[in-house]
Amino acid sequence: MGQDVSEKTIIAERVSILDLVSPHVQLKKAGKYYKGLCPFHPDKNPSFIVNPDRNTFHCFGCGEGGDIYSFFMKFHNLPFPQALEELARRAGIQLRERHLRKDPKKEEAYKKGLALNESVCRFYHRTLLETPEAGVAREYLEKRGIGGETIRAFSLGCATAGWDRLLRSVQKKQGAMEVASALGLLIPRKEGNGSYDRFRNRLMFPIFNTMGQVLAFGGRSLGDQEPKYMNSPESFLYHKGSVLYGLHGAQQAIRERDAVIVVEGYFDLLALHQNGIQNAVAVLGTALTTGQIDILKRHTQNLVLVFDGDLAGRKASFRNLPDLLERNIPARVVYLPEDEDPDSFLNKQGKEALERLLEGAPSLLELFLEEKTQDIGKGDPVEKKVAALREVLPIIKKIPDRLSQGLRIKSLAEEIGIPELSVREELSNLNEPAKKARERVAQETTPQEAGKWPAEEKLICQILIQFPSLLPRFIEAGVLGSFRSASLGDTIRELAEHYRDGETLNLSEILPEEPSDPGLFRLLTRLSCREEFTKEQAVRALDDSVRRLKKRALKERMDGLNKKIQEADQSQHADLRTQLSLEMQRLLQEKKALLC
Repeated sequence: MGQDVSEKTIIAERVSILDLVSPHVQLKKAGKYYKGLCPFHPDKNPSFIVNPDRNTFHCFGCGEGGDIYSFFMKFHNLPFPQALEELARRAGIQLRERHLRKDPKKEEAYKKGLALNESVCRFYHRTLLETPEAGVAREYLEKRGIGGETIRAFSLGCATAGWDRLLRSVQKKQGAMEVASALGLLIPRKEGNGSYDRFRNRLMFPIFNTMGQVLAFGGRSLGDQEPKYMNSPESFLYHKGSVLYGLHGAQQAIRERDAVIVVEGYFDLLALHQNGIQNAVAVLGTALTTGQIDILKRHTQNLVLVFDGDLAGRKASFRNLPDLLERNIPARVVYLPEDEDPDSFLNKQGKEALERLLEGAPSLLELFLEEKTQDIGKGDPVEKKVAALREVLPIIKKIPDRLSQGLRIKSLAEEIGIPELSVREELSNLNEPAKKARERVAQETTPQEAGKWPAEEKLICQILIQFPSLLPRFIEAGVLGSFRSASLGDTIRELAEHYRDGETLNLSEILPEEPSDPGLFRLLTRLSCREEFTKEQAVRALDDSVRRLKKRALKERMDGLNKKIQEADQSQHADLRTQLSLEMQRLLQEKKALLC
């Protein structure tokens, strides 16, 4: 391998895309490829293809595709530099060169932020385990039944009652004050200079991303101070709607059980994990967001939501229903007895009682429909029926499976005594704006894409991606200059530039980390995951495509020459006419040779 091969390429040769994807997507072998449900969009039928030979992936449903870097960046919501560094670590490579970055200052701040949060996490953890001032916190954890193993597994910590304990620790690190303020760990004083600790006299919960890096902190009051629970403010590292507490430690259990339990609080999660129910996450004190649903869907299709059984808990669970249905997630729900949460329920009833509830959890959709229609009878006033219907139809509209949706409509119409046709007409009215929007998008995009990449040229790209050893054969044919698509022509030139005789071509060499043409990027990854020819078939197909391109180019030249001959006849330029006729005879000989 030549010395000019970049570290990015070396990493891509050492890290298998199967190793990256398979922990998060259930893949099944399909010929030379692997198939699974796409982690990036609601996918009912496996449309996500992984090509281990090319180290690429492509979804034929939503169009997402790329190489190991694309997947890692998209799945973990990381910029390219962080993805590169993490994959380099996995590949056992020490990065030397500085890769192109859009904003080096932001990148440096990101790294400093992660490093400082890790340091602060250790500071709070040591404080909890070792200092006399944290005695109250240790007693509180013991009272809640949280043992040492759980404390260490989740790196729980303590912020003592002083106003400057963390401040004094941070001041010892050069440049750390500014970063700590940006992350919300320190708060500037309203009067005078200086800052003070945000978290004081609190039990501390580090909030990790899926790679185990500390993004932020949550704190539970150890006294009478309000609020009882406080999280870090949003920052350049932390966006609360895109993080789930405990997911970093639950990923393997979620994959093994193909299900995730979603609870509301820190202690709910800790209690579940401590009782051996480890496929659980918490929502950080906020309602489950669409971003969090999308993250969970990458790990499993099976969600069990655990809520309080009061009216507020039921309303909170129903708020998630439209987003869950749109993503084709058949969520189930457990409503705990009044005044109980998972932590208290486990303490009183035990693990087996909770597992029975989880195992028998009913469908969230069924409970919603039952609650909204249980008091409606065929003899009730029309106004009451219409009100109920208009409350449930927007939810039924979200059901992606048309057969399931149709059965729901039929059952609903019979239950409340409204003609099924009327229910369907009302649902159609709800769908009309979405239908018009889809038509508008199609009108705006389809004509623009048509002809952008001629079929013959796409086929040639596909063949050369799959059989790079045919690149010299194609280049020698001399038809690259006749490509109508400049972008496909440039792609083949790049393929030829990076191809090394006898070696498998690594697409990471030509796929940019931040593509300027996303459409071309998706096309190339899609072509890399197409059904492959045999080598013999590929040679025949390539030669046939070359002939077609030559014929197309020849026809264009002959059409242009015919036009010039007509102009020469009109202007009575006999010598020019003779010269052009000779050129036409030569082109006709070329055409005859091509036909043979």
